[in-house]
Amino acid sequence: MFLHEDPKSLLTRREYLRALGAAALIRSMSLAEGLDLRNKAQQNLKLAIFSSVYSALPLETAAQKIKQDGFTGVVTDFTFADHRFDPLTPHWDAARKIRSVFENHGLKVAAIAAYYNIVDPDAERRKKGESRLGSYLANWKRLGSPFICTETGTLNSKSEWMESPENEAEAAYLQCRTRIQALVKMAEGTGAVLTIEPYWRNVINSVKRTQRLLYEIKSPALKVVMDPCNYYRNADLQKMQPMLEEIFRQVGGRTVVAHAKDVKASADGPELPAAGLGVLDYPLYLRLLAGLDRPLYLVLEHLGLEDVPRARDYILKQFDRI
Repeated sequence: MFLHEDPKSLLTRREYLRALGAAALIRSMSLAEGLDLRNKAQQNLKLAIFSSVYSALPLETAAQKIKQDGFTGVVTDFTFADHRFDPLTPHWDAARKIRSVFENHGLKVAAIAAYYNIVDPDAERRKKGESRLGSYLANWKRLGSPFICTETGTLNSKSEWMESPENEAEAAYLQCRTRIQALVKMAEGTGAVLTIEPYWRNVINSVKRTQRLLYEIKSPALKVVMDPCNYYRNADLQKMQPMLEEIFRQVGGRTVVAHAKDVKASADGPELPAAGLGVLDYPLYLRLLAGLDRPLYLVLEHLGLEDVPRARDYILKQFDRI
């Protein structure tokens, strides 16, 4: 058929056909890998929500609505309109009641919200937060989850959610590490897990510092809340994908719970709205979570009760884009 063709032309044709075959194989492998990750995501990633979104409702009503809204887990501080558990003055009947209602509605306590400013310059506030978190660490078996979550704090004396120039100093890092080490020691003694949530306005404010902290505190009682939105500054949003992949390379292995919100630039630093209202690459985020290949709760946050259906549906649609 090609008797009169130049041998070089024939070789080129063969190489071309071989290249087509290789490209088809790569596409096939890519599709297979994507399907595998999608299956893993659907199997391993379970939707949860902060129970504080429903805290104005009576407990029974809140649990029923959380379940109806499509969630199987909660991150909770055990506060509702008619029932509240205070870890500083614990009434165990209240704790049992809240857990019982959760269980009756098929809701698991994915983690316990014990957020406080670990390096708060106000010693009285700091001690109160430490006592509250310490109570959760000591009593987690009664409360349903070993994962006790907190931020890493800021030296800003006015707000635990605002940055301070002092946060960048080595002294601030060492102070924060000392306090976290003490909490990890408590967790080791009770079988609990201290679960930190880094944030760019806090002392543990970058992937580099997070990785350093995990390296220097080598303990199975110290894990991470995966919330990539917290690491981005305005300038970082231009390198969304490589930075997201780097976050997972450095701290993905220590993740025990993941957050679902969003990020977008603003004049005063990135805003963190509800999922679907920013620029986070959700298909990539879900692929990376699926790649961890273990069960995780994906917890919606930074939203009001009226926005739950929209944010939930947005997240569910992203699974089809993996």
